[in-house]
Amino acid sequence: MRIAVLISLFLVLLLLPTAHASSQLPVLRIGVLTYGTLNWELDIAKQDAPEDVGYQLELVPLGSPQALTIALQGGAVDMIIGDWLWAARQHLHQREFYFYPYSTAAGTLVASPVLSNQSIKALDGKTLGIAGGKANKNYILYRAYALKQFNVDIASITTIKFAAPPMLNSLLKRGDIDAALTFWHYAAVLTNDNYTPMLTMQDILNSFGIQKEVPVLGWLFKREWGDQHAELVNAFLQRSFAIRSMLSKQDDMWKNIDSFTSKYPASVHPALISAYRAGIPTRWGPATWQDMQTILRVIKEYDDAQTLTGQLDTLPTSLFWQNTVLGSHE
Repeated sequence: MRIAVLISLFLVLLLLPTAHASSQLPVLRIGVLTYGTLNWELDIAKQDAPEDVGYQLELVPLGSPQALTIALQGGAVDMIIGDWLWAARQHLHQREFYFYPYSTAAGTLVASPVLSNQSIKALDGKTLGIAGGKANKNYILYRAYALKQFNVDIASITTIKFAAPPMLNSLLKRGDIDAALTFWHYAAVLTNDNYTPMLTMQDILNSFGIQKEVPVLGWLFKREWGDQHAELVNAFLQRSFAIRSMLSKQDDMWKNIDSFTSKYPASVHPALISAYRAGIPTRWGPATWQDMQTILRVIKEYDDAQTLTGQLDTLPTSLFWQNTVLGSHE
């Protein structure tokens, strides 16, 4: 009995330094949508040993993008994935945030097979489903493209139905709509079922002189907090990008991501993986920032109600978090 007690005491003492070391590491609270694709990466990240990465990761599941921004502003979380345009508008109200790229994957216009290989003009008289509402970058940029390239207004030539992405997929498959402008992962599922990508966001950007990918979403965090925790921020961004780099090259890793394998049937996995990999950003620096400024100008011009831009005329340079996680800064 005495020997057993001594062995147990030895094991406890052996583990104490590790437990104590973990408790001394900073805690990083990440707000994450319960249904979002960020979970794919975080399923891997939450397996990291705190001593290896230099921080304790705490995930805060939330139910909507609005809940994410509220939690960030209220200090309930330290970082979220969000929209750079939203963050830039906050600067007008002295609420300053940093942005760092997470994904370049954007909305795709997917059409029924009968409209394959046709231009956006073929939507004349058709029903177009759009994810979200009028106040989103996808809708405004696609509308700007149609006006600039063909002098047609998709708001006038189509019957528009705004709906959630899962509903749009169902409507398109039932033939209740002719095309859907939807988020990248829902578009990937559709194209796997032989629906045709009529236009991608890169097609749109090319028409406005932007030849390389531009981040759509990124890590957002308060400016003051970021300045105070720069080492923590950079350690996490480094790990985040490292995980995505592995996911871009190692097919076997995907088999162990429960939030991916349990939600989607195996038949659509290749399409989703391919689309995810295409959205991993590879550049960050002045050239990218200038392209983002161009996008802002386009949105400003075609956002009739100025719902997205308000009084914002230019992106503040203080918005851009700078480090070398993405390699060369152009």
